[in-house]
Amino acid sequence: MRILSRRFLASYLGFYAGILVASILVIAIIEMMVNMERALEFQRGAQGVVTYLLLRLPSYYLPYLVPVTSFAAAFLAVGLAARAQEILAAKAGGIRPQRIALPLLCAAALLSAAALLVFETVVRESGSAFAAARQGDPNARLFSSKGTFWYHHGRFLYNVRDADRATRTLHDVRVYERDDAGRLRRSIFASRARIDAQEQWELLDATVRSFDGTDMAAAPRVERLARTVLPVASQSDLALLDADAGTLPLPELRAYVEAMERSGRESTRYRALLHARMTEPITVLLFAGLAIPVGLAVERSRSLAVAALQGVALVALYYALQGTAQVLAAGGVAAAVPAPWVLLGVFSAFAVWRLFRVPA
Repeated sequence: MRILSRRFLASYLGFYAGILVASILVIAIIEMMVNMERALEFQRGAQGVVTYLLLRLPSYYLPYLVPVTSFAAAFLAVGLAARAQEILAAKAGGIRPQRIALPLLCAAALLSAAALLVFETVVRESGSAFAAARQGDPNARLFSSKGTFWYHHGRFLYNVRDADRATRTLHDVRVYERDDAGRLRRSIFASRARIDAQEQWELLDATVRSFDGTDMAAAPRVERLARTVLPVASQSDLALLDADAGTLPLPELRAYVEAMERSGRESTRYRALLHARMTEPITVLLFAGLAIPVGLAVERSRSLAVAALQGVALVALYYALQGTAQVLAAGGVAAAVPAPWVLLGVFSAFAVWRLFRVPA
């Protein structure tokens, strides 16, 4: 039995590594075909193209590739053995299919733990570095504190609650401008700011306080404006449009949600996001559990293609339901907050049910 376990374990890990590497190479080629101009504009020369790929691929594609590759690897490891009647031979020797699945599930559980580490380090850091490099200032980074985002660039320090990149709108904006000596020259608070095509900020419901740099004891001059334009935005300052809590590591995201709740702000979307991020690495184990019964069914159908289509349908259904839950959470539906765990539990129960229905 140990020999058989090592054989299926090596098959699963071998398929996993091969499929993951091949997928990354294919996606890299597609990225170059579709986004070559963006890659060349990212930084000059071949080094810029390589940097673009090294940041773009892990930040955007890896969270999907890691679990989907687990499904494909488990399916092929079991499905090919079933088609070659190796599963039938094992059952004839008194080995149950569930016992064959055990080493694969243990390996998938370890890969889930590794995925958590990768998602919270490589994926998040590459996403942050990609956004910073895209703005042309690799040293300027967004950081979160007490439920808001801060950004420092030149003489300006920005603070925003969050941003909507689709509408190019910032919410609860604070701008602090300093003079060359580092003294506060002006502070601006606005409920919203829209960044126009000329990269100017249109501030709505703004309160502007101007300070006399020569007399620190003097009271600031206060202006309240329904609308004003702040022509300080540059390409670098557009990094504020990435002020999304979804880019934060899990501990910071949790602190962000708690700060929102303490201040009485609506946190449904970000609480749902927190739970979705916590369940994301576990899908590596879930998808392996879903793939094994599908692969075992090849013993009866003798067709990898039919079983593969069933597997694709399962994965697509999972992501469709996950996307629906995210849309509901964005709309403020509180029931969507535990949806990632419910979804994970339902599909896990289905995987266990199918596995134990496989004839011995």
